[in-house]
Amino acid sequence: MGLGVSALRVGGPLEMKRPVRQEILRQRLDSLVATFDISTITPDPLQLVLRYDDRLDQEVAGLIAAAFAYGRADIVVANIGSVLDRMTPSPHAYLSGFRRREATRRFAGFAHRFQKTPELVAFLERIAAAISSYGSLGALFRACYRSTDEDIGPSLTRFVETLRCHDKVLQYLLSSPRDGSACKRMNLFLRWMVRRTPPDLGIWDFVDPAKLVVPLDTHVHRITTFLGLNRRKSADWKAARSITDRLARFDEADPVRYDFAICRLGILDLCSRRRRKEQCDVCLLRDVCRFPVI
Repeated sequence: MGLGVSALRVGGPLEMKRPVRQEILRQRLDSLVATFDISTITPDPLQLVLRYDDRLDQEVAGLIAAAFAYGRADIVVANIGSVLDRMTPSPHAYLSGFRRREATRRFAGFAHRFQKTPELVAFLERIAAAISSYGSLGALFRACYRSTDEDIGPSLTRFVETLRCHDKVLQYLLSSPRDGSACKRMNLFLRWMVRRTPPDLGIWDFVDPAKLVVPLDTHVHRITTFLGLNRRKSADWKAARSITDRLARFDEADPVRYDFAICRLGILDLCSRRRRKEQCDVCLLRDVCRFPVI
């Protein structure tokens, strides 16, 4: 990440140069989006969802992949890819005939960080219940969605609470704005389902992309801070909402379209926590970055 707008130590405290003009920042972000297209998707849990052509399978694979999308991306792809492989040829069809005892045997030995077979089976059972009641995850979200809400938060809260069904075991996998969480993984799932352009699927066309909130992970939180788009120290719902509002100045109809490209910088280790000259000198954002130099 570059030093066109950097921090300098002048007489003691750390001082920032004047922020760049927003039009220049928008141009640089647009260039970044054009550079990190679907050809750069590996590793990303979305690649698991793109294996499927049927939207019912895409919904199920998407929710499973997003819910477990914490930790290193390559490990997420490996672990959740293995889960989906055991549900072939159709994750939706498998859950339509879900039986808990059979699933416990089928997914024995599953482990992803601190989530093990019991948590996975409980999670799949709730998705199966939603499919039984509504026919699909998309139909459930449609029932939860209100176009009059200011953003996707209230709809997501209703969706998550329906899925959780008061099961505290699922509170981590199914995060809710009501908890104050940034809901990175649930917002990621919604980005995949709602946004109309690649790499996202755009299969939930009843949802307005302008309502989406940026999936705020550590990479996006850090890099948007470098770009002067974030001032909050905690990566919570308020920070995600604030960053989305800033990005909406560049694209009011689709503010979350910048998320994939910004996150790629972090996942591919092209923008590090510590400044690396060899990275910063070739970064597309080098002249709009506020990476501190001490």
